[in-house]
This record gives sequence, C-alpha cells and structure tokens, in this order.
Amino acid sequence: MMDGFYLQDSRSYVGNDMLFWAKDGGYTTDVSKAQVYSHAEAQAKHNARESDIPWPKAYIDAHTRPAVDMQHVRRAKALAGSGIELHKPQRLKPETYRCHGCGRLMKIDDYYGGTCRNCGTDNRP
Repeated sequence: MMDGFYLQDSRSYVGNDMLFWAKDGGYTTDVSKAQVYSHAEAQAKHNARESDIPWPKAYIDAHTRPAVDMQHVRRAKALAGSGIELHKPQRLKPETYRCHGCGRLMKIDDYYGGTCRNCGTDNRP
C-alpha cells in the first residue's frame, strides 16, 4: 500500500498548477503545505466528492518543481540594502513605416493594410 496521498480539488487550477487541500484548511498549489492523507482517508474524501482526486504523495513529489509566485515577493523589500540600483526601463521608440512611393510616415495598420492615403502606392509586402 502507498505511503500517503495528496487530495487535489480538480474543479480548478492556478495557471498550470494543481490545487491540493491544505494542512491548515483551504487549498494550496504548494505541496509542502498540502495535507497528507492515509489511503482510507483519501478514498473516503473522494467517495464524498468525486472532484477530490487522491494522488500518491511519492508520485506528486517526484513531479514538483520550484517556482516563485509573484504575489509573494516584493522587489523593493528584497533589494533594500543590497546595493543594487535598478534603472527605469527606457521607452521603446515605435517602429516607423514609410510609404514606398512618397516616403510619408504611415500607421502600421495603413502600411500593412494596403495603399497610401497620400499617393495611392500599394505597400503590402
């Protein structure tokens, strides 16, 4: 018999992550915080609600990967006192599109959409 089970709430996911019943109630995507059930407990929970799926603990543990949830990190707090100074990202200049006929600047939709409003040149690639 297997050594422990996690219980998945299969009704929803967080991104691509499975939700498991948590030790302290509620649900979690972090298996280190997931409740571990015996075979009998896992089967009883599944029997009571078919969307609660028992997964062998060893199998799920072998398929976990470290991840960082952006909801739980704060850049300013992490870098405080580190000596790292972040630069503000530079605003990218928009690409310019010029008519092949008259050389006037065009909006991207006009450029790829067909003819120049000024000279009538077809600019489609």
